Amino acid sequence: MNKIIIISFFCLVIFFNVWGQHVAIDAIYFPHGLVLENLSSFGFVQNSNYAIENISSSNPASLINFDSLLVGVSYQYVSEQNPGWIVDIINKRAYPFLPQSIGAVYPLDNLRIGIGISQRYNSLLDYGEIPFTTVENPYGTGQSYSPKFETLIIGFSNLCSYSLPSLFYKNDVLSLGFQFNIDRMDYYSKLARTEGTSGGFSSSYGFGIHYKFEKRLHPGLFEIGFFYEKGSSFKEELQTNNNINVVRVSEDSLRPNNYYVVQSSMDVIAKTPDKLNYGFIYSPESMLHFSINSRTVYWNKIRSDLQNCSEFSCSAIFDYSKTARFSFGLISSNPQIIDNGFYSPEINENMKAIYVTLGLHIEKYRFIYDLSLADSHNYSGAWRKHTILKGAIAVKL
Repeated sequence: MNKIIIISFFCLVIFFNVWGQHVAIDAIYFPHGLVLENLSSFGFVQNSNYAIENISSSNPASLINFDSLLVGVSYQYVSEQNPGWIVDIINKRAYPFLPQSIGAVYPLDNLRIGIGISQRYNSLLDYGEIPFTTVENPYGTGQSYSPKFETLIIGFSNLCSYSLPSLFYKNDVLSLGFQFNIDRMDYYSKLARTEGTSGGFSSSYGFGIHYKFEKRLHPGLFEIGFFYEKGSSFKEELQTNNNINVVRVSEDSLRPNNYYVVQSSMDVIAKTPDKLNYGFIYSPESMLHFSINSRTVYWNKIRSDLQNCSEFSCSAIFDYSKTARFSFGLISSNPQIIDNGFYSPEINENMKAIYVTLGLHIEKYRFIYDLSLADSHNYSGAWRKHTILKGAIAVKL
């Protein structure tokens, strides 16, 4: 009975918040719905990207790493997180058959032009079956309903970069990049017999710097990158299947003890956080590379109850030959809810995640095959235990 009450309460919290005559539905309720977009055979790398399918979510200045016309596509499987939230709510991927990302780049002397598509945020909260209850039947009437809330945000990107070779030293390359995104949000909710849908477009942007140089005192190539991503913001009207009206009952001062109904509007609000990324790749040998990346996700700018989240990733990459490589790495993510006396400290422990990553990259003829795996079952909180498997294929044209 307590579980039913708690689940019903969180359904209502997620479904709407009433402000005067306006009802606002927060579609970004779940912090770890933020997709790990940049998984590849290099690990989790955003600042010095070598995976063409990931360009929409990577430092646009790193387009300099692509010297030929390339097109790539990826698919990302994510196992469900059960439990994935309070009182055994399940979190899983919405629209699981959609590709994770698509990218293409065209090189023209020192200029690189790219287009890309990538899933930014993807979450489906499944509350399971909840029995209908009444005063006469507090433990259920024999009927039930299954609340679901899903949000998908996809970014469509235009990117460009321009490189300045030998700017400071011989054979070094400084590259500047910019990207402009048109983001699409789709929202679906099911609560009892009411289904709601909403969708719309917004814009966002990103810019970055990438610097590649040879170390002077010791042999080895360095790549350093900085990348800032501006989040997007949506406010769209919710459409329901039964033309439901949210109402506010107000007292009519002219007629004591009588009330009238004021129709309210219902909006879906979704804001994705800004992100600041920086990192480097060091290659002490031609066939050995080490990657370290850090990023800050500014959740507190869009949700006052969330702290900004620091994430860290590292990987070691081994080139078996000129056409094959494999990697091993770690990803750490630690979103935190601010203690306001309502949430239990266990919630923050449950949201911590440490992923172990493996990657394999093979080139054959004009085709490039990229496989990567990230698993968080061994070292993560109860709500972050899952497996991510990503496969990509690209072709040189």
